[in-house]
Amino acid sequence: MELLERSATMTGHEEPAWERTHIRVPRENDTFLVQPEAAVIVRHIEQLRKDSELPGSSQCRILDGALPAFRTSARSEIIAAASRWTSELLGRSVDVAVTSPLIMTGHQPELFHPGVFAKNIATSQLATRVGGIGLNLVVDNDLMANTRIRVPIGDRDNPGTSTIQFDAARAPIPWEEARVADMSLLESFAGRVAAAMRPWNIDPLVSECWPKVVDKARERLDKHQHASLAECLTVGRASLEHEWGLGNLELPISQLCETNAFRSFAAHILLRAEEFCRVYNQVLSEYRETYRLRSSSHPVPELGFQNGWCETPFWIWRADDPRRGRLFVRQVGETLELATAPESSGIVHSLTMRPDSSSDEAAAALQQLSNAGLRLRTRALTTTLFSRLCLGDVFVHGIGGAKYDAMTDRIASRFFGVSLPDYLTLSATIWLPLGDPYSVTTSDESRLRQMLRELQQNPQRHLGPHLSTDAQQLVTEKALLIAQQNSNTASTSSPEMSRQGHTRYRRFPEINRALAKLTGNQQNLIREELVQIEQHLAANRILTSREFSFCLYPAEAIQGLIAAQKSQFASPA
Repeated sequence: MELLERSATMTGHEEPAWERTHIRVPRENDTFLVQPEAAVIVRHIEQLRKDSELPGSSQCRILDGALPAFRTSARSEIIAAASRWTSELLGRSVDVAVTSPLIMTGHQPELFHPGVFAKNIATSQLATRVGGIGLNLVVDNDLMANTRIRVPIGDRDNPGTSTIQFDAARAPIPWEEARVADMSLLESFAGRVAAAMRPWNIDPLVSECWPKVVDKARERLDKHQHASLAECLTVGRASLEHEWGLGNLELPISQLCETNAFRSFAAHILLRAEEFCRVYNQVLSEYRETYRLRSSSHPVPELGFQNGWCETPFWIWRADDPRRGRLFVRQVGETLELATAPESSGIVHSLTMRPDSSSDEAAAALQQLSNAGLRLRTRALTTTLFSRLCLGDVFVHGIGGAKYDAMTDRIASRFFGVSLPDYLTLSATIWLPLGDPYSVTTSDESRLRQMLRELQQNPQRHLGPHLSTDAQQLVTEKALLIAQQNSNTASTSSPEMSRQGHTRYRRFPEINRALAKLTGNQQNLIREELVQIEQHLAANRILTSREFSFCLYPAEAIQGLIAAQKSQFASPA
């Protein structure tokens, strides 16, 4: 398959021309999107290993450190942090001796659908193929939108959906700050889901993974600690993956952002915020022009600059007030002021930090934020910018992330002067085994609606040869009116012709209504068929949905996904 817009084609500041790409979600059962093919990605990794550094990186510095050395140090620190966190998560030692290549992916710690699960599978299998490490970033800096999943109800003929909660509802807050609020809901979730799936003869995966979720919550509560909802949900999924031979490390964004490597990267941008803002907004403007987007918030908002305050690509909030705020900065002498609004009243902290600060000085300064109970976290594009610039050899994206990383490539090229490692776009569709979908399409619905309009607008074409005298007179009159209209259209208009035209305009629907009554039986048959097709189409939207959580599926369905992907990412014979 062709590459989309690949930073691998860049050298230094050279970039490919902007080009609209169309990546479509796979819709049929057991289908995949993989771009580029695994062999292309493997060659890219091998080339990186051979070159030992990214194109342009020898001239790039993160504060006082050259990028090649910074990548080596950052990778070591992050992998060590991920090893510790994964070991604690799973309750057993997960040590890694290899630090390269590093294959990365990431998603929110929600009960996502199998298409997202496929990214984790690909990350592990690709890492195995190239003798490297897989790392999944638990994106806990995003907002937790809800605490429920959708489940199918009814039967194949009349399916519907309902929802089942795994914890108490609350206002949206970052996943990092979400704690288990209702243990009774959490403990009973698996049983309620299993009961909902029983009419479908499905033994859902939730029965296997949820005990680990509950155990982790109880373990924290027994130690008088808060039970992190993100950690609990992650242990359920990650335990399954490791049981099935998928060995990815796990690391929350909240943990990644507390490393020295990230703090140095963040400080580099904060101290050069105005330049970064210009590059960011320029790339965003080009992206919107390429995709003809007019929304000021799509795909992301611009970074603002006002009253000497420059907006940065980070979130900030207080641990005791978990409302995410945009981070603005202003340099005043040797002090960097941080605010949630472009005015002094929004200042949340001041740091002693200069543009020529060293990595050690910057990391120590940003440590003060954590000590003060402040959370400095990435926003979407910054997550992959740091991951691809400072850590990984390949990032495995879903469709949304892949579209936006064409921007990340250009931001890195123009701001850092570096060509980023490649990325893989991957998704999959697996239907829940609810029964075969009906053999109908929206084209069938359109065809019947067109037939119904035809019977109402041109009923004379469908009356047959044996008409009553009255009906025949109406057919003759309509034909005459059509002929007059066609004749007058080609003539010069006059008041009399306008009057005649108005008369025809009123007479046409009267004739059509009268003749349409004679096609009543045909219309009724079509309406009956149309009702059935609409019911079947509505059923298919559920029977063929790709959005159900992976925990509703039988184990063999996800294991089949693993086997199917293995054939794509395994080494050639």
